[in-house]
Amino acid sequence: MRLTRSLRIVGTVAAASVVGALAAALFLTGLAAKERDDRFCVSCHLHDEKFTRLVASSPADLAGLHHTKDAKVGCIGCHGGADLPMRFRVWAVAGFDTLRFLAGTYTEPTHMRLPLRNAECRQCHTPILKPVSARTGSSAVAATGAAAAVDPSDESTVRHEEETEGRGGTSYHAIREHETVRSACTRCHSSHSTDSDATNRFISKSRVVPICRECHPTM
Repeated sequence: MRLTRSLRIVGTVAAASVVGALAAALFLTGLAAKERDDRFCVSCHLHDEKFTRLVASSPADLAGLHHTKDAKVGCIGCHGGADLPMRFRVWAVAGFDTLRFLAGTYTEPTHMRLPLRNAECRQCHTPILKPVSARTGSSAVAATGAAAAVDPSDESTVRHEEETEGRGGTSYHAIREHETVRSACTRCHSSHSTDSDATNRFISKSRVVPICRECHPTM
């Protein structure tokens, strides 16, 4: 009798565990689908201004520029975590915030509890610069054999330092000496700030110059 009762208890616990695991899997599957709707994110985080800039036809910040180039790039593209451990951390924070929201105790944080890492940026920006021939200045050759034209000011392609350094160029990543510099992407690239424009690739001089002066004090 005692053995039978123990087996029943074990069976009940196992069944409950399976049901719990299935419920969690279904919840996370639904959440993964729902969180790709930027309006779902905004409904709790109340970032109406940021959302308006994100979907504007003329980008007013770096996030909007990304969205203009690819409409699939939304909130979760950057804030969802680039790997599984970070994804679970994001979900844990989101779940805790949901409970606080339902309890009426949620307040919008004044800073990111899970700051963006370089890994989040490198989901799309790997390599940071597209390889470009120094002689042709093109990143690809068409089927006809003609080199495709590349805008020399395009910082997403490598123009060797002789093309930029000393000629008023601003391509930080194309200067080889910078390859050894270890700095978080978000130190220079702020997604939601509005103190720059598309012409300057939303690089804010007031933000970046002090960082440059850490190595170049006389600039």
